[in-house]
Amino acid sequence: MPGIPAPAGQRTTINAALRNLRISDLLTFIGINLRFITENIMNALIFFNILQPLDQNQRYDIHTPSIPDMCGETVMVIVFTIAYLFHTSARLKNTVTDIPMYLYDRGVTRHLEDGLQRSKRFFFTTITGFGLYFFSRYFFSPILEVIFIENTTITSFALNILNDIIKLCSPLIFVYVYCQYLAAHKAVALMLYIFFIIRNLFATNVLGFITEYDLHVGAPFLDVLSPMIVFYSLSYSIARIELVSDTCFSLDVDPVVVEYS
Repeated sequence: MPGIPAPAGQRTTINAALRNLRISDLLTFIGINLRFITENIMNALIFFNILQPLDQNQRYDIHTPSIPDMCGETVMVIVFTIAYLFHTSARLKNTVTDIPMYLYDRGVTRHLEDGLQRSKRFFFTTITGFGLYFFSRYFFSPILEVIFIENTTITSFALNILNDIIKLCSPLIFVYVYCQYLAAHKAVALMLYIFFIIRNLFATNVLGFITEYDLHVGAPFLDVLSPMIVFYSLSYSIARIELVSDTCFSLDVDPVVVEYS
């Protein structure tokens, strides 16, 4: 049986909590796109000498972290931190704690519970991918280069393979969340997975491409296509905003509830 609509004040509180979740999701999505810009687009710009310092002795290299990489990743950390603050805001916590008070309006509480689970899944899956990427790039890879200059032992070989697998798989986590956020068509999701798998097979030495054939240059050439991903993100976001606005205008309902319905 339908519940009695919640009082205006309680609906306002719930909608404010949903709005925080929506902002958290959006910031997480922005962070994912920053990851594509930092790792893919900048990689191509550096390789083709478009993004290089004037001093020839301080040229950036695509195989090691550079100043543009670090700046981009710093911005990513800031964006993810703000997303986390919205996700764990006091208003949201208080609203979730008081869910039993709103049980007579089950439709609204369902929006809140679904939105909370969705936002939590997006954020922590993204952080897992970013953590693996950051660990491999700034800790695991340098340590392996210092300790094992050449793959002369079984241990060094196994650790390098593990590092390459992390490099290969961590971007796929970002792709998964990206597709989930956009509710991407299966064909689009499949193309993105194939693109990043092929791109990272070139970028890593997991199949011996770099050692035997020096095919790592294939990654920057594929990275030239990466701006299309960011363009797709912008196009979807604009279309989504227009859809939500039109729906709210025609139905006279709260835009945050529409976003999570």
